[in-house]
Amino acid sequence: MAVLSGTMNMAQWALLSNEPLVEAVTFSLIDNGSVMARDIPFTNKQSLVANGVRFEGNLPTVNWSPLNAEGVVSLGTPNPYQEVAYIIRNYVDVDKNYVLDQNQITEPRAIQAQAVLKAIAYDFNFQFINNNHVTGNQNAPVGIRYRIDNPSTYGVRTAAKIDAGGTTADLSPAGMTAATANAFVEAVDQLLWSVDAPNGNMGGMNNPSGPNPGAVLYMNDLLLRRFRRALRIMGTQGGLDQTTDQFQRSIETYKGCPIYDIGYKTDQATRIITATETAAGVDGASTFTSMYAVNYGPGHFQGWQFGPLNVQDIGLLNSGVIYRTLVDWAGGLINQSNRSIGRLYDIKIA
Repeated sequence: MAVLSGTMNMAQWALLSNEPLVEAVTFSLIDNGSVMARDIPFTNKQSLVANGVRFEGNLPTVNWSPLNAEGVVSLGTPNPYQEVAYIIRNYVDVDKNYVLDQNQITEPRAIQAQAVLKAIAYDFNFQFINNNHVTGNQNAPVGIRYRIDNPSTYGVRTAAKIDAGGTTADLSPAGMTAATANAFVEAVDQLLWSVDAPNGNMGGMNNPSGPNPGAVLYMNDLLLRRFRRALRIMGTQGGLDQTTDQFQRSIETYKGCPIYDIGYKTDQATRIITATETAAGVDGASTFTSMYAVNYGPGHFQGWQFGPLNVQDIGLLNSGVIYRTLVDWAGGLINQSNRSIGRLYDIKIA
């Protein structure tokens, strides 16, 4: 499946759309920190399945030839892959009496729609990081954590899963020193190297607010604060900077790579990337966490969708008592390279 030409993220679709409902819904997703709307570049293709190939160490042999000699046939061995589409489909139903109530302070359909969109933003972020089809939701895409843990199945290099070294890169309040902060920053640089961004998004090659923002770093709010502190302890900005997105909001970056707190699950109390992992990077009740990197550049990680987010006011149903709004989207994720996603684990945080 040829992709990435003509891709746009949802924010750009919203800016170009002349449909107020599409704009409102997309902006709501962005305001709630949705990876789906803010970061992932999508191409439009009405297909339930995406097929492609990756070269995972099976590149052609280079033939060095003397003068007047014929060339030789040299072909690589591609590794085929297949991704499937998934659907988000929600109704927002409100009794007509609430809609017609003259004492309402805010429009009830809008309030309910905002709640659904906030839930979609939180849930997509959770699925994007953590979902698997063994113990998770089989109707949602496989998350990057499971892909990294199963490299041969999902076309990821084993070098993409990096041990930060625990106490070596200690970011806990009692253990952080200039030496441990420096070790942590070196590990972050290794993480960027693992996703084909060893120098970050430097030289203006990528635009953090554009359709292909290049490498993006995801972590929880606690690690984000410790990251900033580590750089201050080192007495330097250390590559930390700020830019703005297409809505003129500030985006914090490290070596030009946007750095984001991935946020909370829909319960609004549980971190999507926890601060209680074990040193081995598995879920537990310990004092470690992880950071993830995704390269959204050409030929790396992206998505496809049937079309822009569909938001439709169905109006009053045949029953005559319910007003309905439909929020509908179908699409999937594509990993085109074995150097697209990475994880830094065993980061001591407490």
